[in-house]
Amino acid sequence: MDELLKVSILIPIFNAEKYIERCLDSIFSQTYSSIDFVFVDNCSSDNSIDILKRKINQYHIQEDRVKLIIHERNEGIAVSRNDCLKNATGDYVLFVDSDDWIEPNMVELLVASVNKDHADIVGCDFIMENNGEQKYCKEPYCNNGYDNMIKAIDYELSSVLWKLLIKRNLFHSIHFTPNLDIVEDYIVTIKLYQHAEIVSAVHQGLYHYILRQGSASSVRWKSLKSHVKGVEIIEKYFIEKNLYDDNIRHRLMLRKFNIKSNFLTKQFLDYEAYRKTFPESNYIWREMNYSKNEKIKFWMAEKGLFTFLKIIQRCLK
Repeated sequence: MDELLKVSILIPIFNAEKYIERCLDSIFSQTYSSIDFVFVDNCSSDNSIDILKRKINQYHIQEDRVKLIIHERNEGIAVSRNDCLKNATGDYVLFVDSDDWIEPNMVELLVASVNKDHADIVGCDFIMENNGEQKYCKEPYCNNGYDNMIKAIDYELSSVLWKLLIKRNLFHSIHFTPNLDIVEDYIVTIKLYQHAEIVSAVHQGLYHYILRQGSASSVRWKSLKSHVKGVEIIEKYFIEKNLYDDNIRHRLMLRKFNIKSNFLTKQFLDYEAYRKTFPESNYIWREMNYSKNEKIKFWMAEKGLFTFLKIIQRCLK
């Protein structure tokens, strides 16, 4: 294998002492040698950085292969990711969350795919871990940027960065939006696919995503509002770039309805929020694989029959 291609592994850190040791073991034990590491600490108040320094010494990582940036105040994950990129020197970059871990041959296999296909982006499958249970997630990658972008808009393809090896120069005009810390991956991933020409895939579960209580993804109400904002931002991007074709419009409509449908669930029940959120998507449920009862619910909401819907939902409790 040609190991001249350099990879920067980028790790934002915030209070990850319970998980970061396993993460560090996995990245420092990679079978591929041409790797450097960028860590950005976002004001951790635990022992995360002490563990990091101990692991750097344990693995005898040379000083010129590690950069550690420590923020003086909490600026959020988006700013941390931007700082990771500013300090990256690799031809390709790989984001790894500090509470997750990767297989020891992940970088080696992804680089091999880059060399084979001359890919701008290489993705892999991943394993979701939740309280000891594991779920294998196979991703439906396509071999070009546009088709992956289309799939990523409504999460047919997971819109996250941590399973992707990405050519660093794709980030030349792409940055993370400060103060938008839940859907920052969604926006940037779609833009990266839009700029990429060749995409390849390694269908192995090389990344282990740890689903834990208290993480950003588990704060569901804040997440829901952020997803609304994320769709608004990416739709504006497509319009401004004159990219807003029928495929994009349809996928955005599906995504919009998936978001607004949450306002008719027990967890987020809010009829006014349902009515006001993406009203242009009110009819798209007809194309989606919902149960008969769900379709009746969405038909009633479409017709504005919220009083009757409220009575029915109370009876079903």
